[in-house]
Amino acid sequence: MGSAILPRLAARFMPGVICRGNPDGVYLTFDDGPDPEITPRLLVLLDHLKCPATFFVTGFRAERYPGIVRNAVNAGHVIAGHGYNHRSLLFAGEKTIRNELNRTREAIHQATGDHPSLFRPPYGRLGPSVPEIAGELGMTVVLWSLSPSDYRPAAPSRIVRRVVGRAGSGDIILLHDRGRGSGQTLEALPDIVEGLRAKGLEPKPLR
Repeated sequence: MGSAILPRLAARFMPGVICRGNPDGVYLTFDDGPDPEITPRLLVLLDHLKCPATFFVTGFRAERYPGIVRNAVNAGHVIAGHGYNHRSLLFAGEKTIRNELNRTREAIHQATGDHPSLFRPPYGRLGPSVPEIAGELGMTVVLWSLSPSDYRPAAPSRIVRRVVGRAGSGDIILLHDRGRGSGQTLEALPDIVEGLRAKGLEPKPLR
């Protein structure tokens, strides 16, 4: 679900949900990893670009690749939760939601020594119980305000245009470091960062 319409509605009507960051920056976020091929290459590229980011990782992949998660933290990036199994929580019961959040928090804690303070529900789908339970666990639900739909394969130049052409202060930009389009996203990233900076928009991590 790449549209920003539903995230904006959720942020407006659900306490504990945000879809924008502070207006002194823009925020590159990467979902669905860590991926053993794409994420390490992305970390090298982000380091070269001096560009911090936020990674919303799935719990079972954080368990499988804890070294990648640690490397991201050591490089100055923020690690956040994205559910354990990447299942939709829209119609999930409270027991399932707690299980997904707690298992993800524990996987991240085992990899990094810290518990995440941010959570993004898979596909951006959530009911009112998600921010309530996340809040009890000390987590803010983070959606997005701009998506280039990079989960679908597209020319890197098209991804760049979709991001740079629409981005403004405070935008939380939804990208992916795993999936069919992640290679194109990786290729597009230098031009995205250059284009954002040319507009006076400096990428920052979410806190």
